Amino acid sequence: MNTELRKIISDFQDKVEEANVLLKKYLDTDEPHNWGPPIEQVGMLGGKYKYLFHGVGCKVEISKQDVVDFDYGPNGRIDGFDEWRLCGFVNARKSQYPNVQESHINLWFQEAVEAKEIEKSDSREYGNLYYLVANT
Repeated sequence: MNTELRKIISDFQDKVEEANVLLKKYLDTDEPHNWGPPIEQVGMLGGKYKYLFHGVGCKVEISKQDVVDFDYGPNGRIDGFDEWRLCGFVNARKSQYPNVQESHINLWFQEAVEAKEIEKSDSREYGNLYYLVANT
């Protein structure tokens, strides 16, 4: 797998983990993916982190410059990703990835799919998500 793509995926997954920890802590739940009353769709976590649940995912504003948008996978799995989310992640962090363009991500992503380093979820509900294949 392209090393830059692997780093982007890892950074994205780390940021999703951070956001999910905040959701669990401030919403007082082990399963934020099962949100619903009394959990509001939109709100604040600890009075300082904005969140918005959407479809099967969530957008969390960890700070004004640090926002992550992700979808939950089966059983609340949080390690899924897709090209669109990775591109948005990188575009919001241009100082961290100054030489990475969306076209690079798209090319690297397709190469990783073809090399069977990442695979698409076989779930109908979560079918837009991809996951790292073990041992890649």
